[in-house]
Amino acid sequence: MRMRDLFNGPRLGDYRGRDNNFNLIRFFAATLVIWTHAFGLLDRTSFEPVFRAFHLGAGDLGVDIFFVLSGFLVSKSWDGKTLSQFAWARFTRIYPGLWISILASVLVVALFFTDEPAIRFLTSGSTIAYLAHNATMLPTIGSRMTLPHAFAHYGNQFNVPLWTLPYELQMYGLLALIGITLGLRARYVGMIAAIGVAGVLLNKLGGIELMGTDRGRFLYFFFIGSLAYTLRRHIPIRGWLAASLACTVALTVALTHRYALRQAALLLALPYLLLWSGLVPGGVLRLWNRLGDYSYGMYIYGCPIQIALHDTAAVTTSGANFVYSMLITLPVAVASWHLVETHALRKPLPAFLAFRFPKRTAPTAGD
Repeated sequence: MRMRDLFNGPRLGDYRGRDNNFNLIRFFAATLVIWTHAFGLLDRTSFEPVFRAFHLGAGDLGVDIFFVLSGFLVSKSWDGKTLSQFAWARFTRIYPGLWISILASVLVVALFFTDEPAIRFLTSGSTIAYLAHNATMLPTIGSRMTLPHAFAHYGNQFNVPLWTLPYELQMYGLLALIGITLGLRARYVGMIAAIGVAGVLLNKLGGIELMGTDRGRFLYFFFIGSLAYTLRRHIPIRGWLAASLACTVALTVALTHRYALRQAALLLALPYLLLWSGLVPGGVLRLWNRLGDYSYGMYIYGCPIQIALHDTAAVTTSGANFVYSMLITLPVAVASWHLVETHALRKPLPAFLAFRFPKRTAPTAGD
């Protein structure tokens, strides 16, 4: 067999439609976030298997998965939409579910968990600031993860995962800016991804701080997903490539004790492994698409539920916290998806927002 034949066959762009495993992968990513917090709440992060292998929290891996898939799917969403339509699609995906979650969680705490009178808690400056920050997520305002007096026995931490949402919104904005000014072409999104991965690798392998590690990794993962979309007609989807990358990561873990090298191998292999896993395996896995995308609800509700279980001493081990948190969080996420998120996504763009902004023609893959 000639080398060229190894790369012949289906390309990323040949997989169209929504019959894929991306909802299932996002569910797995959200589960990783809940899993890692179950260890962190009891100061047992060092015992968590992903952390032991990569010195990287399973929750961090879950967030990276979200950013890769977001970069790929949001870039796909950019095609065929005006700027206002794109912005509305991003708004309806993030904010309605978030608003309901922060209001509901604060109200539940006021009624059942705070050591202050409910009215005083709800009208306190810290609670109002929490609601205002997390309802906007605007640049320089960002998210707020702490809520003083929320729990009697567990400091001020309340909803830790919210810290990533401002970064997600910044990625949307940067993608739109590139799309409007330059066109969503591989050379431009690839440059952003390269800057991000350079920042991460320089920091981890050489101790050189080019940018914040979190910002670098989010730039890399989001825009490598975007790059995959722009090059979709050129990227071969092969099982042997996915297996080779998975083996490379496994061998790196087996052969070196340098966590920086293990993380670098995972950093470079993860995007392709996710795309292959999302598009190729079929059969019973595809039944998950009949359920919905519960990952966002799990992400924004899971942490307060975990802290409540820990604070009330309802569970005392990491395993129990994970299991009970999943049992409580999943029905809440299901309700959020079916009662809030899907309805928000169906809302048409209001006429007064339907302005048109000059937009670069969608490029052919590889431009």
